[in-house]
Amino acid sequence: MESNKSPLLQLINNVSFFDEFSESEKCELADKRALVKKYDKKGSTIFSEGDKGGSALVILAGEVRIIKSSVPATGEERVSLRSPRDITLAKVGVGSVIGEVSLLSNKSRTTGVLTSASLVIVLEINRKNLESFNSSIQSKFYTQFISILINRLEDMNEKYGRSQM
Repeated sequence: MESNKSPLLQLINNVSFFDEFSESEKCELADKRALVKKYDKKGSTIFSEGDKGGSALVILAGEVRIIKSSVPATGEERVSLRSPRDITLAKVGVGSVIGEVSLLSNKSRTTGVLTSASLVIVLEINRKNLESFNSSIQSKFYTQFISILINRLEDMNEKYGRSQM
């Protein structure tokens, strides 16, 4: 297969999220180039808090900042995520998954995401894309999303469990 040598397949192979995927499944993902979004400017908005959700992103290259408004923005104030009222919750990079809650629940975004590197490449999965894959790939995505949610819940419990002591 020619896609075995594709730069996209190399990026997918470097992300632990896809460790349970077979080589042919990774090739199938790499062949769906429409799922890949490239941001080539630092500070680009990937999505804003309050945007309609419905997709998850797996970061294949670069780093992003997860932003939360400290005061709810209204109207035109939502246009810019660079408001002094915005708080950076985290910086995450290659292998990180963001937006899985939005994909699973189809609810609005609870945070915004900005690129913090001059090149960011993500694999964006929405429900329609996910359902276009065979059941094995779908199952692996859902298993990974559930694992991520469990880990985040455990981290939160540990963090807040300690602060109560």
